[in-house]
Amino acid sequence: MFGKVLSSLGIGGATVDAVLESTDVEVGRVLRAEIRIKGGTARQEIRSVDLELATRCLVEGPGDRKIHSDIILAAGRVEIGDVEAGEELSFPIEMHVPDSAPISIGSTRSFLRTRLDVPGAVDPKDEDLVNILPSPTMTAVLQGVQEAGFRLVETEVEYDRRRVPPFVQDFDFRPTGFGDFGIEEVEISFVPVAGGVEVLLTVDNRGGFFLAGREKTARIRVDHAEAARIDMGRELRRAIEQLR
Repeated sequence: MFGKVLSSLGIGGATVDAVLESTDVEVGRVLRAEIRIKGGTARQEIRSVDLELATRCLVEGPGDRKIHSDIILAAGRVEIGDVEAGEELSFPIEMHVPDSAPISIGSTRSFLRTRLDVPGAVDPKDEDLVNILPSPTMTAVLQGVQEAGFRLVETEVEYDRRRVPPFVQDFDFRPTGFGDFGIEEVEISFVPVAGGVEVLLTVDNRGGFFLAGREKTARIRVDHAEAARIDMGRELRRAIEQLR
């Protein structure tokens, strides 16, 4: 009886550990892991293992302040039942990583959160960092912007309720050459579409003594089948010039 009381407080209770097959996974692919549960010092009822693939993003807080919060990219649930004292259970799980998942670059971090749902007790949990990689098409675009004469300075994931899913990952680039002094910043974001991605390209032009700064935006579709054959640096350079 005393063991059950301690277990309800999280002392000597069941534990859970997610062992990832690989910490790296590309957008649109499958994340695989083995879930390992070990019973505590007393028999416990475990309703389920709850799984969440999450990314930290910026949301509007009180007073227009931006605060960090977690967005759920994918979720799953596996029912368990009673686990005896010291009993060990393990089973594989698979979770699809959405095409729209933010990639792990700069300050952007994603993780797999694993939690045991234990009635009337502190829920044991585990968190593992997941490195979400860009698709080859996204990689080609990001490299193309750099080949066009810009360097990546910041990435940010922001909540945007107008979007489905309700977030956007922005990639901010700055010019590397004096010839682009009139450009303050180039920003891109990706929207998955059938067979490829749509690139939202924004050029933030500097103002002058008699001219206000201005932003111009274009949408560029890049098909997966064509990405490797395109001179991405040249095409993006052309698109940026048209937005100056």
